[in-house]
Amino acid sequence: MYQNVNLSFDPAHPLQVAKQGTFERWVETAGRKRRFLVHIPRRCREAAAGIFILPPSGWTADDVLEKTNWKWLAEAEPERSKPVLFFLEPLAGEWHTDEPYGCTSGDVAYVEAVFRELSDRHWFNIHESGLYLYGCGEGATIAQMAAMWNPAIYAGVCTIDSAVSPAYAQAAAADDCLNLDGFEDTEHRCGFLKSDIPLPAWVIADRTQDKTAVQYWKYSIRSDYSTQLTQDTIAYRRLTPLEHPQNNDIAAYEVWSSTLSGCSEAAGDAMLHRIWNGFLSRHRRWMGDPGGNLRMYDDPLCNRHVEYHMEKVDGWLREWYVYVPEAVRQHPEVPVPLVFACHGYTCNGAIYMENSGWNRIADENGFVVVYPTAGYGQMCVENAYCSSDNLPLPAWNIFHKDTQPEEYPFFRYLIERTADDYPIDRSRIFVTGHSLGSLMVQMLGLAMPEYFAAIAPCSGILFSDLEQEPLSLPEVAARKDTLLPVWMFGGSEEAFLVPDRPADGNRTAYTLEAWRRLNHIEPAHVQDWTVGWHTYEMRWDDLIYRKDDMPLVGFTRVQDMPHATTIEMSRRIWDEFFSRFSRVDSSIVYHDKEDS
Repeated sequence: MYQNVNLSFDPAHPLQVAKQGTFERWVETAGRKRRFLVHIPRRCREAAAGIFILPPSGWTADDVLEKTNWKWLAEAEPERSKPVLFFLEPLAGEWHTDEPYGCTSGDVAYVEAVFRELSDRHWFNIHESGLYLYGCGEGATIAQMAAMWNPAIYAGVCTIDSAVSPAYAQAAAADDCLNLDGFEDTEHRCGFLKSDIPLPAWVIADRTQDKTAVQYWKYSIRSDYSTQLTQDTIAYRRLTPLEHPQNNDIAAYEVWSSTLSGCSEAAGDAMLHRIWNGFLSRHRRWMGDPGGNLRMYDDPLCNRHVEYHMEKVDGWLREWYVYVPEAVRQHPEVPVPLVFACHGYTCNGAIYMENSGWNRIADENGFVVVYPTAGYGQMCVENAYCSSDNLPLPAWNIFHKDTQPEEYPFFRYLIERTADDYPIDRSRIFVTGHSLGSLMVQMLGLAMPEYFAAIAPCSGILFSDLEQEPLSLPEVAARKDTLLPVWMFGGSEEAFLVPDRPADGNRTAYTLEAWRRLNHIEPAHVQDWTVGWHTYEMRWDDLIYRKDDMPLVGFTRVQDMPHATTIEMSRRIWDEFFSRFSRVDSSIVYHDKEDS
């Protein structure tokens, strides 16, 4: 009935998503099956944005697919920004906009059930930073109610002719917010109400403005300023400083209110381009601080300082992005450091560029950043993020599968290629990364330490339950015996994957002791893991081991952080770690702050 394809791996198109087209899917709520359609555009990339589309009562998911331009819009977007569309539909043709707050068997529960499907990467791969809600008519009301129920999972909501009841909004506003984007605060330790979670919202009216929704979202962003954007649109914004200004863009804290005659016709079809490209896609919510971090989205390839590469390396097509600050371009005679930043499983170089904020730090300090993309593969491990049944998605080839490209020749090529193109100071080459990217970082440090002055793995350790034990690989046995400074990070809310405190028998302790041994810190075994901690700015718990006054092995636990990375973390890595080290004549040199 629906046009779709299941593509096998093609070496000529190694970054091609396996499933494309329209698929019928089902979820279950309160023992009842409900359907929705998923449209995955041709040449869609992994880690795509996703839009939940809720039409008026009387429309089916098929009606929206066939009678509006949503599909055309998604297909027409550039490859790197094509969104995956989720067409939801009312049960028996009618949305129940009068359902009480907290109803476990109604339409909001149906939207939640579709959201839970996103963790299943067997069919599609939506990046958590770019999930949006759109609705028209009665579907708009359900979209607003769903956003109020679970605000921290969405990066934006846009509705036409919603009509949220004041009672529903009041109940949501006073309710504890348990889902804080990446972790559940079941003990309400962080103290957030749902109305404390900011959400970019555009509330559009054809006839009567939904003042309840406008006021709700204005409060969420703590709006203290308004401006007339256009003749038909008022923007409410925040000027008060943010709690985590490094990780958030205050410009993303905005709510628009519009009255546009005729905009609801054909489920808002005439407005779709303006809604997607003019508002929704401009916002992202990155996991990091409790409730996530709102930032404006910048297309990497529209940045004149970003170079895009897709070239054949070692017989495989490989992708990478290079960020070169203007100061580096203007002074090609001045040697500068080089930082490699490695994304996590299912992501790519562009996603990590936006997420980690290394471009900002490169601008401030004058160095080049390279963001490589892993080849497509599957993880033979089962946890909350991985499944052996997942689609082939970007995954670093740690264990030398012959179905994926080798990584060490790729990184050696990137070093040489970047040094040929720019004045790279080879004594100051660093590598950092997140999740599976952090394991890639450590494998680079294990296999080719002589290339790097320091490494910083984030949200990752020498994991167990993988296909092999990383330390048993032959390249580790052949490793050159040289010091390599290592600073690891982990969040307090990702202990299921990365134990947030080293203790005898856990993998965090195992990894720290491995690096102590490789860096000849005696004794390699730590007798008491409670000794040596230092708390920084009330949130960062640092455990640093020194040798000859150099901080050679460290671990930092970040309070109230899930499986994530932040700009603030990247800045600490540069300011306090990478900027202090160089490798001269095969030896590590530490430049203390007083010497800088």
